[in-house]
Amino acid sequence: MRFLMSLWLATLAAAGEPTAERWQVDGRPALLRIPAQAAPGKPWLWVAEFQGHLGGFEAAMLREGWHVAHLACPNQFGSARSMRGWEAFHAELAARRGLSPRPAILGISRGGLYALAWARLHPDKVSAIYLDNAVCDGRSWPGGKPLGLGQGKGSPGDWQLQRAELGFADDAAAIAGLPRPTDALAAARDAGVRLISVHGTADTVVPYVENAAKVVAFWEAGGNKPFVFAKEGGDHHPHGLRDMKPVVDVLRGLR
Repeated sequence: MRFLMSLWLATLAAAGEPTAERWQVDGRPALLRIPAQAAPGKPWLWVAEFQGHLGGFEAAMLREGWHVAHLACPNQFGSARSMRGWEAFHAELAARRGLSPRPAILGISRGGLYALAWARLHPDKVSAIYLDNAVCDGRSWPGGKPLGLGQGKGSPGDWQLQRAELGFADDAAAIAGLPRPTDALAAARDAGVRLISVHGTADTVVPYVENAAKVVAFWEAGGNKPFVFAKEGGDHHPHGLRDMKPVVDVLRGLR
């Protein structure tokens, strides 16, 4: 069976089509989509959560010669446990498979928590952070209005999941201990990590002003110009832009 799979992948590659590999890393499902022709330096897009949600954008990056990768760590909110899996995945792709050591990370919605957690831990192992209606403060979402912590709708069930995953004994401990959006991000910002934000100006789930706006302002204050794409009147869904070319162009400029 493995031989037949390898033969099928080789046939697709010969035809100029992207291929995909699936396996397990640290007991978690891993996916690597491989372009027909890799761009110089083998850049890659790391989709933190909701792989395939911006399918057209992922396809565009594959056409640019980028690999597209995802490690399934659902409902872990950028926790230490999720980051251990990410470190194993990064080692697999960068050290053993020869991809760039500095991927661009896509944080869709709660995926923003993973993207920022990685940048805090490894500012030298990220080239860009693309926040798309992204959660940057766990108090805003899933806390939000139900806990009197923000303007967003919140999600009580997800708040309990987040609290348990991060090891907080009660709400008060979580409120005090959850990282603020810009905590420990100076090293990434000052290293020139590119920041992209796409957001709906009327997001009622993950309000921009409580989340990515704070990261954008922090990047600006450090003289590292962010790329901000606002969707006037847009709510949390849909994600992305109608035409993703501006984001593709920003990432293309990383090469």
